[in-house]
Amino acid sequence: MSDLPPPPPPPPPPLGGPYHSGQQSWTSDIEGRAGFGARLGAYLLDVVLYGLVMLVPVVAGVLVIVVPVINNCVSVIGSADLVCPPGIPSGSSLAGGIALIALGVLAVMFIYVRAEGRTGQTWGRKIVGIKVVRISDGLPPGFWRALGRELFGNIISGQIFYLGYLWMIWDKDRQTWHDKVAGTIVVKV
Repeated sequence: MSDLPPPPPPPPPPLGGPYHSGQQSWTSDIEGRAGFGARLGAYLLDVVLYGLVMLVPVVAGVLVIVVPVINNCVSVIGSADLVCPPGIPSGSSLAGGIALIALGVLAVMFIYVRAEGRTGQTWGRKIVGIKVVRISDGLPPGFWRALGRELFGNIISGQIFYLGYLWMIWDKDRQTWHDKVAGTIVVKV
């Protein structure tokens, strides 16, 4: 029997490892990472595209609230007052409209996070040709990591002059604060 300690565990795989899908490889080389312009472009496309989808439940919810008011209320001539019969708008139309808006927004947010978690690409990222991957193995982040990444990004990274987002400009790994927290990078596809 030997009194020597066991050998140390092997080091983690390098960043340059292949995707498990076998289709592409990503590198630890900074040139393989998405730049600020590509990430900003993908973000703006996502705002427009997912925003258009989000308009459907928002407009429907507003109509559920406003249509009874328009049909039953009258404006006073020479005044900015609006006179409505008792019960208009009704509590049910108000609650229904708010619920429709809230559920629609949550559904679109779920679709966004699910896409990022499963493939690493949202609609905007797909158009621009970038994707989010885990640093450890190059796979898409998964739903819960993507959700945490988005929550941190939306709550913390944008708070002080968007410093968390701008951090990638001077970071050696081109990571934002939410990338660092989630253990992800954004690479070119």
